[in-house]
Amino acid sequence: MPGGRGYEGGRTRMGTVVLLNVYDLSPANEYLYSMGMGLHHSGVEILGKEYSFASGGGVFDSTPKEAPGAKFRESIELGSFEGGSAEVS
Repeated sequence: MPGGRGYEGGRTRMGTVVLLNVYDLSPANEYLYSMGMGLHHSGVEILGKEYSFASGGGVFDSTPKEAPGAKFRESIELGSFEGGSAEVS
């Protein structure tokens, strides 16, 4: 990106972009999604990390858009966050 500072985890002049990453957990979602149904997993992406919840594991962070056993479907922008990494952790 010429003249840019590169990727900064979604940081903008107005704060950090917060995304909801949605994953398919079943091949049947190819048919069910258009009806508003399906088996899904989601994670919140902020400051270059994705936070999710797993039964037995609690809340954990991972690499955005990579969920074991799931296929990434889409990102939905939720808004922006004005804080820094200390407020997220």
